[in-house]
Amino acid sequence: MSHPIHIVTRFSGIGGCETHAVTLAAMLRHTHAVRVWADQPTEGARKFGATPISPYNRQLPEGGTLILLGTHFEPGRWLDYAKPRRLIVLCVLSHPDQLFAALAALDRPTLPKVELAFISSRLRDTMGLPGRIALEPMDLERFAPRHVISSRFFTIGRHSRDAPEKHHPQDPSLYRMLGWKGIRTRLLGGSCLSHEFAGMPEIEALPAGSLAPEAFLNELDVFFYRTGPAWAEPSGRVVMEALACGLPVVAHESGGYTDWIEQGKNGFVFSTQEQAHDLVCRLARDPGLVKALGAAARVSAESLASGQKMDEYLTWLTAA
Repeated sequence: MSHPIHIVTRFSGIGGCETHAVTLAAMLRHTHAVRVWADQPTEGARKFGATPISPYNRQLPEGGTLILLGTHFEPGRWLDYAKPRRLIVLCVLSHPDQLFAALAALDRPTLPKVELAFISSRLRDTMGLPGRIALEPMDLERFAPRHVISSRFFTIGRHSRDAPEKHHPQDPSLYRMLGWKGIRTRLLGGSCLSHEFAGMPEIEALPAGSLAPEAFLNELDVFFYRTGPAWAEPSGRVVMEALACGLPVVAHESGGYTDWIEQGKNGFVFSTQEQAHDLVCRLARDPGLVKALGAAARVSAESLASGQKMDEYLTWLTAA
């Protein structure tokens, strides 16, 4: 029988780490016994079906391969009793202090040597440590092109956590300018910006979680993404979801998702506000280009999430 795989993260809401954990577990269950654990008993853990770690009740991951997803939670005392054969840390957050603190805490005689993987080459370069590149696991059946034409207006949009730092300070002015040209914007996880758009029906700011992300994406023509300068986006799982739904992506150059975007083939990377404006307007004028980029976007998502690279990555994760 294959050795068990344990995936541990903090289920603090509905975000990239939580979705990554359960999607990766679903993929690995085809060949291995997999269990998802939460380092704390939270509502998010209950929602996602993760088992809270409770060492005093002997409820903890034991043996096999232990995958710690993220460095945003402290390694607890339970680790001294886990006795894993392998210990993998998936670095998915841009916080060097957290990573180095976690590595120091994991350097103990009861644990094997940490194996590091980074969610993007940009993040690995930022951290300055050796490690392989991890891939974003994706449910390609859930996130698939099923475009719904709900408006005669060309529509861009994005989804994310409903937090100001996930949006760039220049985004509201860009959306307003596009609205004046008849281009609609929809923001799932944008209610924190709703005060910016009074009297502009062309811009819709919805609370995070109010729509299923796959349904939301399939009502868009283009996915737009840029975060605030204080938030270094290590990967941007939402970008992969958009690509899987066959959407061209127009995204700022600052994120780790640039590993996936081929300039002019499945989307565009921009650096300035003017470039963002001109690229969106160009796509609004050229439905043929939107269609071609969208088709290539789906192909690129399939190659990353179900191709040889993903097979090699899952083989590495499950090696005894």
